[in-house]
Amino acid sequence: MAETQIIQEEQISTKDLFQKIINVFKLIGSEWKLLLIGIALGTLLSILLDIQNFKESQYYGEIQFNLESGNPNQGGMGGFAGLATAFGVGGMGGGAQSTDLFSGGNFGLVISSKTLYEKALMKEVEVGNRKTLFINYYKDSSDIRTNEWGGDMFHEPNKAAINFRFTPKSPEKFTKVENELVATIYEKLLKQTELKPLDKNGSIMILSATTNNEMLTKIWLETLLKTLEEFYKEVRTKKTQEILDIQVARLNDLQSKLNSTDRQLAITTFQNMNAVDPTAPMRQQQLNRNNTYISNQFYTQMATVENLRMLLIHQTPLFTLLQPVRLPLLRKDYTVGGSTKIGAFLGFFVCLIFIIVRKTYQELVS
Repeated sequence: MAETQIIQEEQISTKDLFQKIINVFKLIGSEWKLLLIGIALGTLLSILLDIQNFKESQYYGEIQFNLESGNPNQGGMGGFAGLATAFGVGGMGGGAQSTDLFSGGNFGLVISSKTLYEKALMKEVEVGNRKTLFINYYKDSSDIRTNEWGGDMFHEPNKAAINFRFTPKSPEKFTKVENELVATIYEKLLKQTELKPLDKNGSIMILSATTNNEMLTKIWLETLLKTLEEFYKEVRTKKTQEILDIQVARLNDLQSKLNSTDRQLAITTFQNMNAVDPTAPMRQQQLNRNNTYISNQFYTQMATVENLRMLLIHQTPLFTLLQPVRLPLLRKDYTVGGSTKIGAFLGFFVCLIFIIVRKTYQELVS
């Protein structure tokens, strides 16, 4: 008897379920006009969003590279490590590693810094057998002319910024107007450029960029990476280069003195052979002594300069380009109306929920 009652309850529950489904379909049929309005509104909203977010075709490119830091304290340096320590250009150890400009998380901040971008923007690039500053090429080829400086229904286009031409100069000599233009370009390029590791446990990095111009993307990645390499080498070898310049100046000074004593010794030797001056042998001996001393100093200094030049090579970081950026690049197109199906479905679904909730509320109230 109990089993029969359970079966009847299950049958009644199944019957109620099917009845509810039928009622839902009847409700949809009775509210078809409202559903059509929801579908139309969803489609229209998706089209408006497509128009608002419409962009030109975007081109994505990337470069994979590995940066190997030069360090005079590493293996293979031999006697150069002692020379580096003597001049105070050796690598830091222990806790000082965290202060390295290019260590850890600092590397990502360096490559996105405004200083590095300004150096890259002012580099000369070759486009179609024509050389120009990259910043001028970016102004002419990117969509910054139509977006940031294009104006809208409330603002006139910034023709002064569009027509402005940069000339080769150091970023420290930028005028107020140039600083404003560079700041706008920097903010836009910063959003278009990304640096990330290929693997979280590896040292291979991926530098990528996305712009509206295929050639612009390629040239920007190559220019930025080249600028980073030069900046890294300059920072890593700055102290050694300064010491090398001092030692080269000293070597040149010793060479001048050695040339002078050589001439004086030659003249004195010639005069001593044809003169009866009793002081001539003494002067010749003195010049010989001075010439020997300066000569020894000169060759010692020459060895120091050569060692410093070798140290400079060892300190220079090695950039290994693993995957260059090549054409054609990955292209992404934006279209109007591409999401109308999703918009229509969402409009239908939201309207259906509204109809069911409204019907349920009416039944509860009645």
